[in-house]
Amino acid sequence: MNLIAFFLLICMLPLSLAAHEHCNHRHGFSRSPVADSIDAIHYKIHISQINFTARTIRASAEILLRPHLSLDRIPLELKNLTVDSVHLNNSSVAFQRQGEIVRVMSTDIIHPIDTVRVKIFYGGAPFHEQWGGFHFSGNYAFNLGVGFVSDPHNLGKAWFPCVDDFQDRATYEVLVTLPEHMTGIAGGLLTNVTAHDNGTKTWHWTLNQPIPTYLASVAAGEYALTGSSFQGQEGNIPITIYTRPADTLKVGGSFLNLQQILQQFEARFGPYPFGRVGYTGTAIGAMEHVTNIAYPHSAINGNLSSEYLLAHELSHMWFGNLVTCADARDMWLNEGWATFCHHFFRNDLYGADAYRSAMRQTHYDVVKNVHITDGAYFALNDVPGSHTYGKTVYDKGATVVHTLMNYMGETAFFDAVKAYLQEFAFNHASSYDMRDFFSSHSGINLNGFFDSWVFTPGTPHYSIDSVKVNPIGNQFKTDVFLRYKHKGFQHTGQDNIVELAFLKPDWQWQTDTVHFSGAAGKSSKTTGFEPLMVMLDINDKTADASTSFNGVIRAAGQSNFSQINFTLFVDAIPDSAFYRFTHHWVAPDTLKTSIAGLRTSPYRYWELNGIFPAGTQMRGRFFYSNTNNLDGSLIRSSKDSVVLMYRPSAAFDWVEIPSIRTGLWSVGYLLTENFQPGQYTFAAWDTQITSNTELNASASLLRMRAEPNPSGQKLKLSWDKPLNGTITITDTGGKQISQRKIHLADSVSFEQHGWPPGVYIADFMSNDGEYQGFVKFIVGQ
Repeated sequence: MNLIAFFLLICMLPLSLAAHEHCNHRHGFSRSPVADSIDAIHYKIHISQINFTARTIRASAEILLRPHLSLDRIPLELKNLTVDSVHLNNSSVAFQRQGEIVRVMSTDIIHPIDTVRVKIFYGGAPFHEQWGGFHFSGNYAFNLGVGFVSDPHNLGKAWFPCVDDFQDRATYEVLVTLPEHMTGIAGGLLTNVTAHDNGTKTWHWTLNQPIPTYLASVAAGEYALTGSSFQGQEGNIPITIYTRPADTLKVGGSFLNLQQILQQFEARFGPYPFGRVGYTGTAIGAMEHVTNIAYPHSAINGNLSSEYLLAHELSHMWFGNLVTCADARDMWLNEGWATFCHHFFRNDLYGADAYRSAMRQTHYDVVKNVHITDGAYFALNDVPGSHTYGKTVYDKGATVVHTLMNYMGETAFFDAVKAYLQEFAFNHASSYDMRDFFSSHSGINLNGFFDSWVFTPGTPHYSIDSVKVNPIGNQFKTDVFLRYKHKGFQHTGQDNIVELAFLKPDWQWQTDTVHFSGAAGKSSKTTGFEPLMVMLDINDKTADASTSFNGVIRAAGQSNFSQINFTLFVDAIPDSAFYRFTHHWVAPDTLKTSIAGLRTSPYRYWELNGIFPAGTQMRGRFFYSNTNNLDGSLIRSSKDSVVLMYRPSAAFDWVEIPSIRTGLWSVGYLLTENFQPGQYTFAAWDTQITSNTELNASASLLRMRAEPNPSGQKLKLSWDKPLNGTITITDTGGKQISQRKIHLADSVSFEQHGWPPGVYIADFMSNDGEYQGFVKFIVGQ
């Protein structure tokens, strides 16, 4: 018998509680040490005293529970606080304390068919970490249900004895006794407020929907209530916003659109699942406690600067509270979805452009920085405990939800979301549960999507390798050849779906989706016009490992594209130009013929294309930096000399082109004075391998000219000095159109009869096989 089988057998022994309490690692991830032993059904917690000066509490917790197996000791979790006494079914019993585990001793064996009631009296100074736990702030006290540092993260045990686990759900009563000028707030609905002769009041709250411990809450202090109500799909729902008295006048400005956001979320996700909408001001936050969101005082400022946070926490009532991730490894099901929601609410409230702008910024940060911030590329469903609340979970999770929405189509997506939330209501779910349910409900097989986007570290990347257009009668058949790469991990995606845009003569575009599997794919589309360009994901529907911009240039000037580390200088432009610039966050294709001492970037390249009129003169400036999120894997030391590489399209090999460097070896710019559309990347010469003579020679490519450009019947190509070699002219698909031998000449002319209109590249190769230079030109109608 192997060790795993033995471990599982030990976990099944019914009376061995000590062994069972250690069976808390599901697939290697920490869970509550008591969750496999007992199931809590209902908690009645009474905080009978809060000492705001000493920062202590006195309390009791009555827990209705049932064991999962036969026990003679009932384990519960309690952190830092001291237990005074314990009762089991109204009888005083002994207990044992070992660290954070309190074991209630029973004189009889308790079986899984038995329901028992445990009451524990306890008190002391509650635990808190930098964020989670039970906090004091002046004359205010409140809890935050999870800790960023604690592992496991659940911190219900910071203020009451419990089964502190994502999967264990119970109903709640919370009572708080306070001086009569103070207010006690908890989850659920206010059952009553009882005044006592000693100048105190007890606030009694009841929550009848079952929730995990980390979503239970309490807050106490000098609060003022701003109340209203929301007419939801299933009835009228009270809204309570508890703030410091001085903040009441700010509530209207900060919660201006709360009703509209509630309506939008109900329309998208289904009825609001709880009996109250509640926000309570706290010194730090925010935390999605059920019906009693801990909301930072700083966000209640009279304006909408934190409206995203309002929407984020509110969306948790569906994502995280109604349906909870099965364990912390799947926290993206809570936080990634809520981050998506705090962007997507803009779509319904402010318009599609507002949502698109917010998601574009998040996506850019994800592909550039998240693996640096979190220290590695992580799969969404298996983030380690130290990064449960990292940017992979929140921000990458949001971009993956965005991509899933567009992969499925909005209608199918939101239909599946509503059905999923009802199917798993008041329960937990895993990424596999979501995949299988969405697939079954929509009829769309999502195995390939989840494999590439959820279960694999890094980010998929799509690109167009080449395009061929052929006229068929009055229509045009366009063959598009596509590529798949993967940023940060070796993976080949299946069932890929991306959107193509075919640019019309009036610079509008027609879109269509393409499906392919594997590292390469092909799709044929027919249009009623000849496409000027074919572009990938022009509507930003897929958050793959690329950043793109398109637009129109109407006048000479400078255009900065900071998110793609590129600046375009237009020195002359006779007419408007359409452009599509893309920064690819993956390695470019390698050199077809390797060159000793030259390394191309293993990390990124640019694709800069457009429809530029004849006579356009442009310069392009590229930013380099040996930081980890840009060129640190290429530029390793001062011995590396960074250079600019170019190819007109994927049909060609990379060549070094002349560039002017400004800055240091480690950070600066490379400027090409003859910017041409095509693909660019960085390379580094290792000066310890390559001599200065070789470096200087590599930087001396010809500056070729094409006249006129666009050309009609005749084309003249010229360069600066007489040379021998071969001029080869190809179209952008790599098809050879013409070839001419040159003998000690500085120019050559071509007759262009029968050349279809389009973009062409002329390459000059010397007789000894050395690449001399190139020029791109246009053949007009």
